Amino acid sequence: MKIIFSRIVILLFFILAVQNLFAQQESVMKNYDIIANSEKSAYLSLMKPHEQLILNNYDLKYHRFYWFADPAQAFIRGAVTSYFVATQPAMSSIQFELSSGMSADSASHHGFMFGVNHTGNVITVPFGEITPEGTLDSVTVYYHGNPTTTGFGSFGNEIHNGAPGMWTLSEPYGAADWWPSKNDLTDKIDSIDMYVVTPKGNHVASNGVLVSETPFGLNFTLAHWKHRYPIVSYLIAIASTNYARFTDYLVSGNDSLMVMNYVYPEDSLLLRANAATVLPSIVLFEKLFTPYPFRAEKYGQTQFGWGGGMEHQTMTFLGKGAFNAEIIAHELAHQWFGDMITCGSWHDIWLNEGFASYCAGLRYENIDRFYWPIWKYNNISYVCAAPAGSVYCDDTTSVGRIFDSRLSYSKGAMMLHMLRWVVGDDNFFTGIKNYLDDPLLRHGFARTSDFKQHMEASSGRDLTGFFADWFYGQGFPTYTLNISQSPDYSAMVTMYQSQSDTSVPFFDLPVPVQFFGAGHDTLMVLNHTFSGEVFAVNPGFTIDSVHFDPDLWLVSAHNTVTLGRDELPAGKNLALMPNPATDFLYVHHTLGKVNSVEVLSMEGKPESAVLKMEDDTRMEINTHTLKPGMYLLRIQYAEGIVCRKFMVGR
Repeated sequence: MKIIFSRIVILLFFILAVQNLFAQQESVMKNYDIIANSEKSAYLSLMKPHEQLILNNYDLKYHRFYWFADPAQAFIRGAVTSYFVATQPAMSSIQFELSSGMSADSASHHGFMFGVNHTGNVITVPFGEITPEGTLDSVTVYYHGNPTTTGFGSFGNEIHNGAPGMWTLSEPYGAADWWPSKNDLTDKIDSIDMYVVTPKGNHVASNGVLVSETPFGLNFTLAHWKHRYPIVSYLIAIASTNYARFTDYLVSGNDSLMVMNYVYPEDSLLLRANAATVLPSIVLFEKLFTPYPFRAEKYGQTQFGWGGGMEHQTMTFLGKGAFNAEIIAHELAHQWFGDMITCGSWHDIWLNEGFASYCAGLRYENIDRFYWPIWKYNNISYVCAAPAGSVYCDDTTSVGRIFDSRLSYSKGAMMLHMLRWVVGDDNFFTGIKNYLDDPLLRHGFARTSDFKQHMEASSGRDLTGFFADWFYGQGFPTYTLNISQSPDYSAMVTMYQSQSDTSVPFFDLPVPVQFFGAGHDTLMVLNHTFSGEVFAVNPGFTIDSVHFDPDLWLVSAHNTVTLGRDELPAGKNLALMPNPATDFLYVHHTLGKVNSVEVLSMEGKPESAVLKMEDDTRMEINTHTLKPGMYLLRIQYAEGIVCRKFMVGR
């Protein structure tokens, strides 16, 4: 009876609202003049600070929304019914976030109407009785207002080709700008129903499945959408205008996925083909990862008045210019990374944005292959455009820092690319699949440590150092390679590394180097563990050029390669005796002043050996402590460096 009473109250509320709202004309907000190619640039203009505001003493289960939204007005009137379970004893009130620019009119609890305390950006609804811990309860809040007074883009209006349109855009903290919400990353709503009244001739786009569009009075339409998957508050969205609609179907076996598209009529011919680029991306991501997470409902793409895109769950919003293959793939990827599994803290926003950015790159690698190296080069260049900054978001009160396009997007994407290089393709994609299938994370929240654990399990490697360098650490490495080759084709590669930021003393990475010469080439991977490390290689030909990191696996910049011959200048001689040595190696030379002498393993690791300088032309090396095998003698003198191999045998 209480639920029936509540519905009657809400229906009467909306009939009155429809009759009287046009008398309360609100000025239409100015069109947004935002030019952006992806969601990252759109969010960089949002600098709203935020902190946890409400008492988190309940677990949300369900929302039912009733909204009146006329696209010609920057105004919304609504009623939000929330079902929840009390998580603390003796719950006597409930709190939601609602912008101070909005008006909370009243609330209904157990059939009784209450006033609402609206202080700052928090509303408190008192109960007339106690809700025991573990009990399912519900409350309805009635409110209205002009969400655009907050000025952060959470609620937008525009005129396109003479027709008014409206949309919502809530990430990360904007939901409270237009509806009373639990605006955090601790609680997903299990399911929602949305009833939206809009002027006749318009269509409403939203999350989930369109249940019905029915006449509401003479001049309005009531749209009902339902969504039956867990969803976080910032992913709930509506848009309304005179949309043209078309639907594609992705058929696989006896199953099919409906892909709905809502676009402005004047752009429908232009965007029809572009919208369809999502279909091969869905096929690719299902192959690489797991089936589309919301297959029981749909995937959708809705045009809205901003330049970028936003991955609202099952219904992405895209600006006209964002209907291109890369941004479409980015927003689609969010359905796995960000929507199904949502970052459990804005510190870990890269789990959303870095992953989606890399998925757009994977589309290039697998579908539009010409652009794959260009995509990698552009991202590396962007990350290295500044010397500092971590993938870890160190300031979650700043929307600009959370959605920093260089760090959360590009560096996050390239961190994944380097991780793939470190652990190998099979381990990388197996780890991602296991991460997505984890029942503790699926349709819930994740932290970076959760992803790290899955990658360690799939690869059998301890990745603590990698994440310390690339997630928490700042900057990038610069490599300097000095290569000296002998007539027998053997070569010594001395690799130095400097860092752009002092937060990382050394980036421990396998470094790919490609050698060319005499119509041949070979790629070698040098496991670089310290600066100045020497590697003994033999490509089998005379090296005439070297390509550092040819396939662009590493985030690095300003790298240099110096190629020389291990040939002594005229008048310089070097002889090692005896070779093989037993207990002593005697070195005779005419190099002049010797600056340093090192004995190295064939892997370039320093070895302990006692050196005795006899005079300016002779030295003695005690090899008694060396195990039998091949070694390198590296001598730095005034005119350069010379390396020679010698053997210890007993």
